[in-house]
Formats: sequence, C-alpha cells, structure tokens
Amino acid sequence: MNTSKYIDSLFSDYQETLELTDFKEELKSFLDERIKSLIKSGLDEKDAFEKATSELGDISVVADEFSCKKKQEILSEMYLKTRHYMSTCRIILYVLCGAILCFGAIVAALSGFFSGDINASLGSLLIFGVIPILGFLFLGLTQETAVHEAMGWKRAFLYVLSAGVFMFGVIVFIITYFEDSAGLPYAIATLIPFILPSLALGTFLVLTEKDRSKPWVIQQREKYMKYSFECFGNPAQEKRFGLFSSALWIAAIAAFILLTILFGLKFSWLAIVAALIGQMLVLATFTKSK
Repeated sequence: MNTSKYIDSLFSDYQETLELTDFKEELKSFLDERIKSLIKSGLDEKDAFEKATSELGDISVVADEFSCKKKQEILSEMYLKTRHYMSTCRIILYVLCGAILCFGAIVAALSGFFSGDINASLGSLLIFGVIPILGFLFLGLTQETAVHEAMGWKRAFLYVLSAGVFMFGVIVFIITYFEDSAGLPYAIATLIPFILPSLALGTFLVLTEKDRSKPWVIQQREKYMKYSFECFGNPAQEKRFGLFSSALWIAAIAAFILLTILFGLKFSWLAIVAALIGQMLVLATFTKSK
C-alpha cells in the first residue's frame, strides 16, 4: 500500500479543503522520508512502512486539532510523542551493561581495599568497567531517538574501537606509572601506541560525521536561525552576544563562590542578581533595533 492511498484512507471522513490537501501533501512527504531512512537502516519496505505509519499515532486526533495548530507543529508533536524506538532486546542489553558496570565498580573497590594496590582495582576496571561502557556507547550511537536517526553499526563500531583503545591506553598509563620499577617516561611511552591512534581515528570520525537530525529538527533549527537573524542581525553579532553572556556568568559564579566563602549566603546571592541585570543589559545592547 503506497503512502498516498494510506493518507487518503485516514482522511476519508473529512471534507476536502485546500488546507487539508496541503497538509496531506506535507504528511506524505514526511512519511516518505521516514520510510526511506528506515530502509537505509536495514528494514525491508513492508516493515519500514508499518513502523513509519505506527509512529504517526492517532491521526484522527491530529485532524480534529488541525484548525487549532500549525501543520508542522502537529508533525513535530507526533514524532516527539513516539516512545517505541527501543526494542526489548536493546533494553535487556542496556540493563546487562549497567549490571556489569556496577559489578566491576564493586570488585574494583574491594580489590583496592583488601590488597591496598591501585593496580588491582585498575585491572578489575579494565575487565568489568571498559566493556560495559563501550556497550553503552555502541547502544547509544545505534539507538534511534525522537531527535536523531540511528547511526550505522559499522561506523558505531569504529567509534567504540577508538574509545576502547583510548581507555585501554589510559589504564595502562596509570598502571605503568604506579609500578615501582617504572617511571613517568615509561608511562608516557605507553601512550604512543594507544592514545595517539585512537585520538586520530576519533577525530577523523567526528570531522566526517553526517547530520543525523530528523527532518522536523532541521526545520526547527532553520526557524531558530531565522529568529536569531531577526534578533541580532548577523551570526557574528550573535556570537559576540554568546561570548559576553558566557563571560558574565562565569564571573558571576566565581563571585558567588568567593562571597559564599568569605561572607556566607547572606551576600553571595547578590552576584546572581547582578548577573541577571547584566544579562538583560547585554541582550538590550546586542539585539537589533527594529
């Protein structure tokens, strides 16, 4: 069953209007893109169609609210409310990784406590800590969400490989550093075969990463950029606003901590109030006059 016939059947009880026709065309385009992305992720055409249509939810409620909400807001809301991205098998894997990580933390703590040797704890973490963390990373990257499409398993495996080698190198560095016969130069030498290649691979993956945002996220991003341009006039102006705001709040937090240490909370809250006033002044300065 093609998407046009499916959408027509959903709205068969509603009077055909120009607005409804436009909405159906947008819905068809949105549904076709979703089916294509699911097919690319490995599903066949039938399963992709069933999954995409099931994510639309109760379309009759959407149609009833059509006159009250904008078309794109309705589409965004439907996909945000989808909660069926995670399969039972994936949930079990998440729980299993969490259990192994907790077990590793307990074993590492007990090993360090009874032996008094930090290397014993690190050895336990190397076995029971690194593996579940890498499992979480792989599951997270290959997990579809309301905001992002799932990453392909091959690319996700490369991320896991890079992170695994990096973590292994860090643990080997610490173990070598605390060895009685080894010193800092030997420990640093262990970073060369592990840390540098993993950083190079990770950097390459990040720089070649494609945007996996879903269509509604991209459209919302475009709306924000349009609003930002209307507010600030140009991207450079917005960047300066961000830098001034960041500097202002860093100074406010530092002042809050200093005043709390010197005088307690009796006066430290004034730093936050001053920062809020300063933020309003910065916004007024950088906002484009109408």
